Amino acid sequence: MNIWSQEKRPNVILILVDDLGWQDLGCYGSNFYETPNIDKLRSEGMKFTQAYSASPVCSPTRASILTGKNPATLHFTGHITSIGKHRFPKDGQIIPPDDKMYVPLEEVMIPEALLNLGYATASIGKWHVGIEEKYFPTHQGFDFNIAGYEHGSPPTYWGPYEKDSDWNPIIKNLYERKEDEYLTDRLTDEAIGFISDHKERPFFLYLSHYGVHTPLEAPKNLVEKYKTKLKNNPIQKNATYAAMIENMDFNVGRLLTAVDKMGLTDNTIVIFYSDNGGEGKVTDNSPLREGKGYLYEGGIRVPLMVKWPGKIPKNSTSEIPVISDDLYPTIIDLIGKGTRPGENLDGVSLAPILTEGNSLSRDELYWYYPQYSPQAKMPGYAIRKGNYKLIECYDPKRVELFDLVNDIEEKNNLAKDYPDKVLELQESFQTWLKQTQPILHTLNPNRTKS
Repeated sequence: MNIWSQEKRPNVILILVDDLGWQDLGCYGSNFYETPNIDKLRSEGMKFTQAYSASPVCSPTRASILTGKNPATLHFTGHITSIGKHRFPKDGQIIPPDDKMYVPLEEVMIPEALLNLGYATASIGKWHVGIEEKYFPTHQGFDFNIAGYEHGSPPTYWGPYEKDSDWNPIIKNLYERKEDEYLTDRLTDEAIGFISDHKERPFFLYLSHYGVHTPLEAPKNLVEKYKTKLKNNPIQKNATYAAMIENMDFNVGRLLTAVDKMGLTDNTIVIFYSDNGGEGKVTDNSPLREGKGYLYEGGIRVPLMVKWPGKIPKNSTSEIPVISDDLYPTIIDLIGKGTRPGENLDGVSLAPILTEGNSLSRDELYWYYPQYSPQAKMPGYAIRKGNYKLIECYDPKRVELFDLVNDIEEKNNLAKDYPDKVLELQESFQTWLKQTQPILHTLNPNRTKS
């Protein structure tokens, strides 16, 4: 099938939700959160059951999406912080690498790869891959930057998006703010406006919602609805978080309805994704272990679905493990000839899976996370090969091996039972580390722990 034979290049809408857990959607098994519009999107395309983020936190994953490169390759393994450096305990076993707090301008982001094809490009919402203005979207190939700046969460979700705070007093790059408008609604308005203004030419829309990240704020009527539902649900934790998910779902439906009314649906690729696992304090990720900030499945396994009418089979499913590095080469491949992507990408195109039902030759996925996340404070690395996943923590020191097919909950550590498999995966990771050449962590000479 020649997917590039059409007269007009396909439009691409990449919807990225912040901190949305793998189990936080109806189409992924939730009986509590209500997501009819995203469930409909799933029915119209392909759902990936084993999609991963390249990091258990946001900034590195977002960098990997935009460049097609692993955070280790980019020297960007930790999330951007307000103090411009990575925090670590004074008596910790390691000192995290002195990584970048930005994606270098030399990296070719998705919109830059499309420059010669006449695409209109917009980044709407969260950016958080550059701590200075010179690394914001319009300096990285985007025509428009709406509400993107250095911070990873808004001061508040309610207009005019201001708060008495020295740390994060106001959302930047968002104009004509209205009192009491809700941020997820506003960003969707901006997205619909961008598409309407550029529907006569191909477009790439990166709609990067701040929701459902903290601060937990949502319309009161939805919050009250879920307070009632929580009384009959012993598992889930937070009515406001649930309300944020339903509002986000409503806005996904609103956006895709607008695309349909403009007659653009058949020529528009829609990708829906999350940047890391759900925050364990506000959502239950079970059967996955832990959540955001951890290298366990709850921190890195995320929802992913892709829709392209007539090209990607409806209601299809892929169980092939994929990772956020793959989105860039996939978009490039689906758009076709004339793109000019960056070199030495770590990701692989998922087009053979999406359009032909084929598999991938790749059998290993890697995570290098030598950072003390706010949630886990457990620096380390992970590798998945086939059914097996190895996690080696640097602090506290330990090695864990899991058979994910038979133990998705990662309850049974098989490291002592399969020492040869442990050694095999450790050696594979060290080989990958030498090839990738990240900035490495160092031992802390002042550590007090044994």
